[in-house]
Amino acid sequence: MSAIIAFAPGITSKPQKTTKMTSFVLCKEYRQNRSASFTIIELLVAIFITSLLASIIYPILFKFRERARQYACASNIRQLDLAMAQYCQDNDDKLPGAYYGGYGAGDKRGGWIAYSAYPANVGVAHFDVGLGTIYPYVKNLEVYICPDDPDGKFDHNSYAVNSCDLLPRNKHGLYPGKPIADFTNFSDIMLLGEESDPAGRGTDDGFFRFKHDRAAVRHTGGSDIAFIDGHVKWYSEEKLAAERFQSQTVNGTDCPQ
Repeated sequence: MSAIIAFAPGITSKPQKTTKMTSFVLCKEYRQNRSASFTIIELLVAIFITSLLASIIYPILFKFRERARQYACASNIRQLDLAMAQYCQDNDDKLPGAYYGGYGAGDKRGGWIAYSAYPANVGVAHFDVGLGTIYPYVKNLEVYICPDDPDGKFDHNSYAVNSCDLLPRNKHGLYPGKPIADFTNFSDIMLLGEESDPAGRGTDDGFFRFKHDRAAVRHTGGSDIAFIDGHVKWYSEEKLAAERFQSQTVNGTDCPQ
């Protein structure tokens, strides 16, 4: 009797299979929803990690970029220094001359650089480096512009010659370059620098007189300086003033020798 299993009419084992299938579908949907929630969390974690890495990497990249620009500036000023040395060899061992302020306005010839108007740093390209005495040795306009000098990109010049390397002004308004024999220690005599006018703009005449001008501190609080012997070195603003590479007087009586 117990061994006989009777099924009621219309009752089969198929509903049990349907129940199992429904459970499987629900379980699958649950796993999919759970996987989707994990994906959102992982995305947020990825965004956080990316932001964290960016906050670390970007300052480093900025420093590398600034250092690269400083090196480019140092390369420029070194090329100008070498051009002046070549000019000196071809001109009786005398350094190139320069004009100061309004004396050079009108693209006067004979200076290491020329400018059509003074001040020459008003953003209308008053500088004409091609008319300067050293341009035949340079032959590249870009060399005269520091990558970190926004004014120089418009004015076409970022650098200035040390007034202590020049003789008194002649009747034409030109300050002739001193004979190289006037110097005793080439490695300590500044030849070129990055000049800034009193208003903080770029060089206004390519003539660096410490009493009236100051060093442009474009590179992490400092400036690139080129010396007569050809080497270039970075100095902080404080160190540059302390070294007294330039005259502290108007007439230049205390210029380093």
